[in-house]
Amino acid sequence: MREQLTVKEAEFRRAEETVMQEQQRVLEMKQQEAERVQAKEEELAHTQQQLNEKEDQLKSSEALVANLQHQLQQAKILAPYIIKASGPGLVSATVNQAAHILVELSDYSGRPYSLHQNITATLEHVYEATPTSSKRWLWSKKPHGNNVVVVTASPFQYDVTYTAAKQGKHTLRVKVDNKDIDNSPFDVMVYAHPSQLGQPKKVVAGLSTPYGITFNKQEEMIVSEMVSHRISVFDRRGQKVRVFGSRGDAPHQMKYPRGLAIDDADNIYVTSEHRLQKFTTGGELLKCIGQRGKKEGEFDDPRGVTVRNNNVYVCDCDNHRIQVFSINLNFIRSIGSRGNGVGEFDAPDGLKFDTDGNMYVTESGNERVQVLDSTGKFLREFGREGKGKLGSPSGLHIADKYVYVCDHGDDRIVVYEASGHFVTSFGKRGVKEGELYEPRCITSCANGFISVCDFTNNRVQIF
Repeated sequence: MREQLTVKEAEFRRAEETVMQEQQRVLEMKQQEAERVQAKEEELAHTQQQLNEKEDQLKSSEALVANLQHQLQQAKILAPYIIKASGPGLVSATVNQAAHILVELSDYSGRPYSLHQNITATLEHVYEATPTSSKRWLWSKKPHGNNVVVVTASPFQYDVTYTAAKQGKHTLRVKVDNKDIDNSPFDVMVYAHPSQLGQPKKVVAGLSTPYGITFNKQEEMIVSEMVSHRISVFDRRGQKVRVFGSRGDAPHQMKYPRGLAIDDADNIYVTSEHRLQKFTTGGELLKCIGQRGKKEGEFDDPRGVTVRNNNVYVCDCDNHRIQVFSINLNFIRSIGSRGNGVGEFDAPDGLKFDTDGNMYVTESGNERVQVLDSTGKFLREFGREGKGKLGSPSGLHIADKYVYVCDHGDDRIVVYEASGHFVTSFGKRGVKEGELYEPRCITSCANGFISVCDFTNNRVQIF
C-alpha cells in the first residue's frame, strides 16, 4: 500500500512540474507577443511620424512652388521675355581689339521674342595699383570716345561690340529699357596685346627655382620653390608674407613641389614628388594623396594641375596621362596613354581650359600643344612647325583669345591664337630683365599682367 502511495506521489509531482512548465511557456509566449505588439506599435508610430514629416515637406514644397509661380507671373507682367547674353567678350578682351557679345531675347517657352525697346551698353575701366605700388586704389571711370556699339542682328538678337583702351579690370553694363539685364554688370579682364610684352613691369627676385605660380582672391602671388621644397606667398608689393612646406615624406611636407592651382574657396593644390596635396590659403594641410605607381591615384612625377568645375586635373607626366579627381581628391577618371597620336601623350607638363571647356595640354616629349574637347576628343594640335615650333613646352596660360606657352627648351614665351596660328614670342636666354632662362609656368594676375616663373634665374617676371 505504501509503495502504491509513493508511486502516486511521484506521478503527481511530475504532473505538477509539467503544468508549471506549460504555465511558464504560456507566460513566455505572452511576453514575446507583448514585445512584438509593442515593436509594431513603435514601428507604426515611427511610420506615422515619417508620414507627418513628408506631409510637412509636401506642404512646404507646394508653398515654394506657389511662390515661384507667383514670381514667374510677376516677372511675365514686368517683362514678358528672357534675356540671354553670351560670347567671349563677357569674360575677357585685348587692348584696342574689338570684343563681342550676343544678346538674345526669347519668351518663357523659348521662342524668339521681338523687342521694340531700347538696348544700351557701357564699358567702364576699374583702375588699380600697378604691381610696383604698395597701395591699392579702386575707382571707375568711363573711357573717352564711343567704344561700345549695339547693332540689331535680328528682331530678337543684338550684337554688342566694345573696344577697351586700357589694360586691367573693366565692367560691361548691358541694359534693356534702362534696366540691367541678368548678371549685368559683367566683370571683364582686358589684357595687353602679346606684341606689347617685352619688358617686365616688375621683377620678384631672390626665389629658389620657382616652378608653379597662381594668385588667390586677395591678389597674393603664390609660388612653388622647387629645390627649397616650399610654397611662398607674396603680397602685391612682391614682399614675402608667409611660407609653408618643408622637405620630407610626412603628409604636410613635400619634395620638389611643381604645379600649383587654386579653387573657388582659395584652397591651394600642389603637385610634388609622386603626390597631390590640398592646403588652405594659410598653408594648413587638408588632404594628401598618392605614391609612386601606375594605378588610379598614383603618380610618376606629376607636373601641371588645374581646377575646373570642382574637378582637379593633374598632368601625370611620366605615366603619360591626365588624372581627374573630385575637389576632395577622390579619383574620377584617367585621360590618355603614351604615344604621339591624337589623344595620346608623351610627358604632359601643363594644362589649361578655355571658356568653351576645351583642354589645352603641353607635351615636352611630343613638343606640341594638344587640344581636346570636354569629353577628351581630339580637336587639333600645334607647336610643331614654323616660327611657333616648340623646343620643350611646359606651363601654359590662356588670356582672352591667345594661348601663352612656356618653351623652357628655347628660353622664351610663344604666343598663339586659339586655333594654333603663331602670333609672336618674347624672351631669350639671359639674366637681364625681359630675358629668360628655362621659364616653367605662366599665369595672369588681377590686373591682367602676365607673370612668368623664370626658373633658372630664380625670379618671377611680371609683364
